[in-house]
Amino acid sequence: MNNKKLHTRKMPPGAGKAEIVLPKTEQLIAGGAPVSGMLVLRGQDLAGSMRSEIMRQLGPQSPPENLQEMAGSTIITLAEFDDCEEEIYEIPEVRDFFQRQNKIWSPWLFAGTIFTPDLFAVVLASLPTITCCRRDGHLHVEWQEEEMQAFLHQSLPAAAKLHKRAGIPKEKGCALLSASAAYLGLSFTS
Repeated sequence: MNNKKLHTRKMPPGAGKAEIVLPKTEQLIAGGAPVSGMLVLRGQDLAGSMRSEIMRQLGPQSPPENLQEMAGSTIITLAEFDDCEEEIYEIPEVRDFFQRQNKIWSPWLFAGTIFTPDLFAVVLASLPTITCCRRDGHLHVEWQEEEMQAFLHQSLPAAAKLHKRAGIPKEKGCALLSASAAYLGLSFTS
């Protein structure tokens, strides 16, 4: 008997589009969402080295003030998938990239903004098992709770390390992590 607890969410249109066009990003910033920047990954980065734009922008050489700006306020986008109708968590090579990246270093809870569906799309792409289906004109995604919990436990140490490097006080870092976890439907207490 399968006792795995499943969760299903109806995703908003374009929640995990392969590329967020710049005018939409400008609207988000103009609309008051504190988006500090975009982490753009190129298609060729996905098949190549894991030391991609993620490592470059969030790596040890990043000044603390840059990390402070990026904390909880970065949109992660994928370029070169413009013609793709699928969401990023439906594209096999994207899922493979995020899963490999997540095993090496999982910075998503630190960087990804919870003011757009961006963070949730990256997390879904990082999970080992998801089921996507379209019905009634909407995309529905199903995942296992234990895999989402495993993602949280893997991501927390990376986020804590980045908060420390950025000089973000523990209380503020915990508040950001709590908000991110709540957005993912998980509870987190420091």
